[in-house]
Amino acid sequence: MQLSWQQQIVDCQQHLLINNQQWQLQHMQFYLSDFSLNQQPLSLATTSWQQPQLALLGTDCQGNSNWQLQFMQPISAGTLRFTLGLPFSINHQNPLTATAPLNNSAMFWSWQLGYKFLRLDLQGPDYGWAFHLGSTGCQSASVLRPPAMPCQHANAVEVVLDYQPGQQLQLNLERLLSDIPLLSDNSCMSDAQQQSCQMLFSNTAAPGVWQFSAAL
Repeated sequence: MQLSWQQQIVDCQQHLLINNQQWQLQHMQFYLSDFSLNQQPLSLATTSWQQPQLALLGTDCQGNSNWQLQFMQPISAGTLRFTLGLPFSINHQNPLTATAPLNNSAMFWSWQLGYKFLRLDLQGPDYGWAFHLGSTGCQSASVLRPPAMPCQHANAVEVVLDYQPGQQLQLNLERLLSDIPLLSDNSCMSDAQQQSCQMLFSNTAAPGVWQFSAAL
C-alpha cells in the first residue's frame, strides 16, 4: 500500500505544494474492510494492524505506521472489492476493550458515532486542515451509548478495482483533495450539509483516487 502525491510516495517529512502553499502531513490513517476477489470473500492475516475482515493502514506521524496488507493466501488476478470504513456491527464499540487495530483512540469519535474511517490532518503555514470521514446521523440516548439502528449517513465507500499480481494498492492524495480549497474554516468532520464535505465524499469514490500500480 502506498500514499502518493504527484506520482511520488508521501511521508510525514515531505512538504506538499497545495494551492501555492506548503503543507505537511500530520496524520493519515484509514480502515479498510470486507475484502473480496471475484465476489469471493478474502481473509486477512491477524496482526496488530489487522483482523480477518479489516485493516488499519497509514501513519500517525508519531512513529506508528503500517502500509502493508497481509492476506491469508496469495491473491490472483481479478476484480478486487473492499470498503473504506467499517460495518455497523463493529463500528460502535468501546475502543478501550476492543481488539487491535480497533483499540486506536485517535481513530474513534464516540460510541454513538463510532470510528473515524479515514483521518487526514494537514498543517499549513498559518493553520491546520482536516478531513475526518465517519458515520453521522447516529441516534442513541447519549454520545456514550451505541445506536441500536444503522446511522442515517453511513459514509462508507465501496471501492472496485481490477487487480493483477505484483501491483501495489495506491491512494492518490492529490486526487482525493482535487478542487478542495484548504481554508481555515472548511475542515470536514463528515457534515453532509457542508460543501467541502460533499466534495470530499465524492472524491473518496472517484476514479483514480484508489488505484493499482507498479511499485514507485
